[in-house]
Amino acid sequence: MALAIKHSLATSLNTSHGRLRLVGILILTVFILAAIFAPLTTPYEPSARVCPSFQTPNSEHLLGCNDVGHDLFTEIVYGARVSLTIGVVVAIITTLIATIVALVSGFVGGWVDQFFMRIVDVVMAIPFLPLVIVLGVFLGAGLTTQVLVISLVMWAHPARELRSQVLAIRESGYVESSLAMGASQFTVMLRHILPEITPLIVPQFVRVAHNAILIEAALSFLGLGDPIQKSWGGILFYANARAAFLTGAWSYWVMPPGICIALVVVAFAFIGYSLGGKSGQIYYPFGSFTLKRRPSIDTGGANGRRLQIEQLTTLYSSSNETIKAVDEVNLGLHDCEIVGIVGESGSGKSTVAMSVLGLLKYPAAIASGRIYLGQVDLLDLDKPSLQQVRGKRLAFIPQSAMNTLNPVMTICDQVQEAILQQRDLNRDAAEERALKLLSMVELPDERAQAYPHELSGGMRQRVVTAIALANEPEVIIADEPTTGLDVLVQKEIIGLLIDLQRRLGISVMFITHDLPLVSSFADRMAVMYQGQIVDIDTPQQLARSADHAHTRDLFENFPRLQAPKRWQRSDANGNTMRELAPLLQLTNVSKTFHSRRRLDFKPVAPIRAVNQVSFKIFAGEVVGLIGGSGSGKTTLARLMMGLIDVDEGEISFDRREMHNLVRAERRAMLKDVHMVFQDPYQSMRNGMRVRDIVAEPLRIHGLRDAAEIEQRVTTALGEVQLPQSRQFLARRISELSGGQRQRVAFARAVVTNPRLIIADEPTSMLDVSLRMGLLQLMESLRANHNVGYLFITHDLALARHFCDRLVVLQHGTVVESGRTEQVIHQPAHPYTRALVNAVVDPAFTEPELAQQA
Repeated sequence: MALAIKHSLATSLNTSHGRLRLVGILILTVFILAAIFAPLTTPYEPSARVCPSFQTPNSEHLLGCNDVGHDLFTEIVYGARVSLTIGVVVAIITTLIATIVALVSGFVGGWVDQFFMRIVDVVMAIPFLPLVIVLGVFLGAGLTTQVLVISLVMWAHPARELRSQVLAIRESGYVESSLAMGASQFTVMLRHILPEITPLIVPQFVRVAHNAILIEAALSFLGLGDPIQKSWGGILFYANARAAFLTGAWSYWVMPPGICIALVVVAFAFIGYSLGGKSGQIYYPFGSFTLKRRPSIDTGGANGRRLQIEQLTTLYSSSNETIKAVDEVNLGLHDCEIVGIVGESGSGKSTVAMSVLGLLKYPAAIASGRIYLGQVDLLDLDKPSLQQVRGKRLAFIPQSAMNTLNPVMTICDQVQEAILQQRDLNRDAAEERALKLLSMVELPDERAQAYPHELSGGMRQRVVTAIALANEPEVIIADEPTTGLDVLVQKEIIGLLIDLQRRLGISVMFITHDLPLVSSFADRMAVMYQGQIVDIDTPQQLARSADHAHTRDLFENFPRLQAPKRWQRSDANGNTMRELAPLLQLTNVSKTFHSRRRLDFKPVAPIRAVNQVSFKIFAGEVVGLIGGSGSGKTTLARLMMGLIDVDEGEISFDRREMHNLVRAERRAMLKDVHMVFQDPYQSMRNGMRVRDIVAEPLRIHGLRDAAEIEQRVTTALGEVQLPQSRQFLARRISELSGGQRQRVAFARAVVTNPRLIIADEPTSMLDVSLRMGLLQLMESLRANHNVGYLFITHDLALARHFCDRLVVLQHGTVVESGRTEQVIHQPAHPYTRALVNAVVDPAFTEPELAQQA
């Protein structure tokens, strides 16, 4: 804790935001203390006549006296009470109104959103100060009038800003997950959205407070304040009305309250600016994350390699412990070479990449080592020099293209932006270069002006590849660039990357947990385990005779499409199940999405996401739903959970049609059906503790007994093989690894004893060993509780080993279904055959994709 406080204080003092915030807090504290302890800091009552009229400042009256003999220093100190009180009260009322409007408008949407936003538009369209004056005159002078008037005109702007954040949070995985468990809109707003926007409410509160103090001063100066309780604005009003400017008293009657108003407003502004600037991740230069490095032998450069990492050690320090995320790693990258780095979650793969790129986040620190790009040690570069290298000689392809691309910029503009960062070109030349790059990554010209959300996952990955190539780098670091893509798109992206790498002579460091994929094209493969590289060789050699046991486990544990099936279930049980009524049944289900008209008023064709889909799931059965990106798999899952409505057809659970259920019946049904979402990092809010996450469905369905909740939560954690200690229950989800997060997701799923679990790509973000462990966990839950599964995946090898039946989707339509072995070994549809043929088997002799490229 002491270390964290020390770092926080040091960060505050060493950044411009931190210094401004500290200055603002100090100024505001002085005024607040003076106002609170006014009777102790002033020798007179504010209404007492204690000196001659227009007494000039002296030792007894520090700021002199006004025309009726009131001590001006006393008036200013007591005036601080009025001005600050009005500022704080107005800020509370305004922020409360703005928060409620933002929550309801942003989350409910539809006509409710339109209604509130039109009111906001009207309030913001009327000139601010005239509106305040008119309302003040209409309602009459007084403190209550000031508070009401200022609150009425100031709530609109913060409401609009907060609403924009609510709109973004509303689409988060944890919000959808809570709704899928049966939570009401009010519960979701209170439990998830409000805590997320609270850090944004605080700067809005501060900004409203300083504006309110200014407006109060203006109203009081115009005579609309309380004539009995003088504020700073009231003092200015009386000074102006009683000829302070004509008598020469302005220097001690007008200037002090004016200076006080200015100081308090500046203090609030400093605090608000510093808090408002905290959104987003700030990356620091290497110097901020480089400890005093131990002396090491200077080899004089990369020894003929493009990139050379020598004895790299990177630490993560906390108040309790220091973890070596990367432990004396040595790795070289030759000209035009592709080196794959594989390993489990937490093995240090991404930390190596971020260390090379200089994009480490606190509390990471490079303790020792050297990173050479040619003859330059990157760890010796300052921030401007590193920025010249990054993006020009050294480029990065990130994992999630959708999260990387700017949603409000066209893809052509984003490629141009990357070009102009490093090249001195005019806009026309930059656009020409951008179009050439997009053509190079095989994106059609008509897509250049598209926005990211208008592209498929594969197209977005091509865009970030074009951005990485913008300035002809020598080395590209690709961190999980194919995660979440189906096998056909993966094959396209890797083929494109290999082709570009060979044509342009680029060296590539490819980080992934997909062992068969990287084995099919990498020249060499490095295996990381507990922060160290434990094996490095050609993929063929590692597959035949790896030195380290962990490497052998990786190859042996990865499911092969043609290997004997791992989970053999009795067909007799399957026949018995089919004699019973299905647990879930879809009959001719269809869903069409209608887009709004574009700004140019051209009609947008509706999207048929699901088209006449029919299949059944029985108790204790595992049905796999497979297909490419955009085939409708997730849309079907959301239809089954009632998150979106069916256009045509019927969905029945336990012989009851879901669309006929009233809200209470649907909520009760959701106790028996639970959805596990694809991304364990998005489907659970980081600020929540493990106990609260697992207990959430119990609370949603009305359980309030704390002892019973605790008992059921610990039982659920035990079933998914997680610790049941109080320490683990109190941990925040952000402290857990990806594998632990997904197990917590399954604990949350089983805590209500469901009969059906819809698992949407539950293994796509996990490495090999964690995938198999999770599937074994799912199988034990199935065997022990007769749980049925809809297993949504694009991994055919996993689906073949785990599922009893497969349903193949293409463009929202079922093109094939049947017993797993029949679909995999005797596919009837060309699309199914293409999916099967695209699967890479780690039992190879030569790199397949590299040969094809």
